[in-house]
Amino acid sequence: MTRKSISLRIYRAILTVSVISMIAMVVTVMLVNEDLESTMLEVEFAQERDFILMNHTGDDVLQWESPNLAVVFVPNDKPRPAVLPRVFRGLPDNYSEEIELEGETYLITIRTVDTGLLYVAKNITHFEKRETLFQLALVFIALIIIALSFLLALLSSRRIVRPLTLLSERISRIPVGANMPRMETDYVDAELNSIATTFNRFLDELESYVRREQSLLSLASHELRTPIAVMSGALDILEVRDQLNPNDRATLTRVRRSCDEMRDNVDILLKLARREQGNQVREIFDIITTAQQVIDDLKVSLHAADRVTLDARGALTVNSDPTMVRMLLRNLIQNAIQHTKGNIRVTISAGIVEIEDQGTGLTTTQQAILRGEKNLSADGLMLSGLGLYIVTLMAERLGWGLEIAQTDTIGTRIRLTPEGAVTDWQS
Repeated sequence: MTRKSISLRIYRAILTVSVISMIAMVVTVMLVNEDLESTMLEVEFAQERDFILMNHTGDDVLQWESPNLAVVFVPNDKPRPAVLPRVFRGLPDNYSEEIELEGETYLITIRTVDTGLLYVAKNITHFEKRETLFQLALVFIALIIIALSFLLALLSSRRIVRPLTLLSERISRIPVGANMPRMETDYVDAELNSIATTFNRFLDELESYVRREQSLLSLASHELRTPIAVMSGALDILEVRDQLNPNDRATLTRVRRSCDEMRDNVDILLKLARREQGNQVREIFDIITTAQQVIDDLKVSLHAADRVTLDARGALTVNSDPTMVRMLLRNLIQNAIQHTKGNIRVTISAGIVEIEDQGTGLTTTQQAILRGEKNLSADGLMLSGLGLYIVTLMAERLGWGLEIAQTDTIGTRIRLTPEGAVTDWQS
């Protein structure tokens, strides 16, 4: 979704209002000017007509023509002149309109009065020129005002948005941690002051929530580790007694491995929950060996038989946390075993680890979890997505790339890109 700047929206709003107001003003002024001109000319025509009718007392046709005024008056009992002034030729009775004649503009009125027919033509060329100059001046002023509106809209939008920008910058500068500094509330604007105060209250609640979570994690750490320690101690006692037959010893070895793995998994989950990234134990080890150990263990614990195969196309050595890497691979391969019926192939090549199954593909929700677009706490997903969600957390903590290389009706391929991998290709 395209994000729009508040400053741009304010700029456009101010500019739009200014332009619309300017257009409305120009149209109103032109209409008023036109009405004033028409009214003035009508008054002048009425005065001249009354003057002519009052002063013409004879029975003859009156015909008078000058550069600015042409008048013809035909009494009721007299015929029209054979030759009328050129400005009246071809015009009907009771006619009133502006006409152009040889570059001059005339306002013509031909009216029937009580005593006869009156022709009046007034040269209004000078009025038209004045009107044109007035319109040009009005357009020029409008352009200047629009230009000023552009500048005013730009400055106003920046001035209005600047406090919001400063607020955003202050929020972005707050470091994420256990004790986050509070925002200043020295804003003149009541709305911004309210936002800052609300944000500080949110930080208070967030820190309180984090403290409660840390207390819960500390309690969970003790409650989870204690049973594991008890089981480990019991296994140690059984080994010291040395009273088991070979089959029981093999079973005891599997229980010991599972107990140790449970202890490591609990430690990793607690580290992930606490986001203790600096507590990782980094070692240089071979991914192929680790992957093979995970596969062998899953073949026994999940009765996967020969469904899982390892295709090592080259040595891949990494410097990372071996326990977390083992748990990451175990979760991905175990998820494929539990949710598919076909064969599963783990391919290790140059800087890439791929887990490919022959299932029906991941659902939209599962894909969103792996891409980090959804999480269990925020989206209320079922616990069936816990394994995939833990995978994303572990990959993020290790700094490994995690992507869905393929997922459709013929299977899914998950690709891991280890950080700082050292490859050795076979010829």
